Amino acid sequence: MNKNNKIFQDLFVLEMTNNHLGKLERAYQIIEEYAPIVRFNNVRAGIKLQFRDIDTFIHKDFKNSNIRQIKRSQETNLTKEEYKKIVNYIKKNNMIALSTPFDENSVDLCVDLNLPIIKIASANINDWVLLNKVAETKKPVIASLGGASLNDCDSLVKFFENREIPLAINHCVCTYPTRDEDLQLNQIDFLRERYPNLVVGLSTHEDTDWTNSILIS
Repeated sequence: MNKNNKIFQDLFVLEMTNNHLGKLERAYQIIEEYAPIVRFNNVRAGIKLQFRDIDTFIHKDFKNSNIRQIKRSQETNLTKEEYKKIVNYIKKNNMIALSTPFDENSVDLCVDLNLPIIKIASANINDWVLLNKVAETKKPVIASLGGASLNDCDSLVKFFENREIPLAINHCVCTYPTRDEDLQLNQIDFLRERYPNLVVGLSTHEDTDWTNSILIS
């Protein structure tokens, strides 16, 4: 493994996304429930948020839409100061704060909050405007590859390698939730063989429990 990729070694990323429901107190509660499990098991863990600049991310013609995804993004929106408080609370509980930015302004927020790692969602691995913005930060990147073509994967890896930016990649099946028989865990071996200098992980959405994820080494 490339020494620059050690930041990803043995890292478990715990997902918060928008499960804080736009409420600071609920975000604190989630962190407080994760923290003792992480400590008890001596796990190196991060908690991942999602950042969207609602004013620019949602087109003006859809601001009052009843589309489920748009409503959830608007209803769970937090201010920069609230995100800062969440990030500080994650750090206070000895975990790593990171985020998935879905637009260029949200990449700036990752920088402003001094997040050590930026996550790229499966849907954005060929969004070259966003990827260039992320690369400008020089921060280590984790990218999920759900639904990606092999050409997209190769292009993504080459893009960050050429810029000497640490990169980890996650095998991901874009089914929510994912049944155990659909996890296609053999793809982890395929990715390890194709990209031997990278840390390869799993971004997972199991239907039942995390048994299959925990067995991966």
